[in-house]
Amino acid sequence: MSKSELESQHDRLARTAFVTIGATAGFRSLLQEVVSARFLTTLKSLNYTDLVVQCGPDLEYFETIRLDHTQKDAVRITAFSYAPDLSKYFMQASRGDDDNGKRDCGVIISHAGSGSIIEALEFDSKLVAVPNPELMDNHQLEIAEEMESQGFLIHGKLGSVTEAVERADTASLRKWPPGPSPGSAYQKGGLWEAINELMP
Repeated sequence: MSKSELESQHDRLARTAFVTIGATAGFRSLLQEVVSARFLTTLKSLNYTDLVVQCGPDLEYFETIRLDHTQKDAVRITAFSYAPDLSKYFMQASRGDDDNGKRDCGVIISHAGSGSIIEALEFDSKLVAVPNPELMDNHQLEIAEEMESQGFLIHGKLGSVTEAVERADTASLRKWPPGPSPGSAYQKGGLWEAINELMP
């Protein structure tokens, strides 16, 4: 590796893709997709440095399917089953600056549970929500479709999560929570301002 390539690699900002499948239900089909050679090659081409995966009950399974990435220039993969608070992982996938250095805006790839979506939207990251079709009485598809139609996230589909991450990379997504619509009753001096003053 040349000196200029080494300097370029050293100056590159950390960029993380964080995958969360939730705490209770497994989502093996998503786990398989995010360790595919195609997905990891795409992450590398988009200058991602890290892939962090919250596997829920499927950590042992994940360890059996993950590819062996020992090359120096590969995306680093780390995995865990559960954590009482995912905030630090959402933060790792967000633009910012901390004790570990500067971070570029990354991506959060989440199952499409409403709680996980709302939590992820609080961070300066792109969000890809992937409905889990294996759940009974599943409303995740409707949630992902509606939130995408409002411009808050990218609706990812099994079999094309790679394309969803590529779309997210260039997409201009709306910030959460949404502000009042122009001309609505929630303008300055209205109910929206009162709510913000009472519950900032």
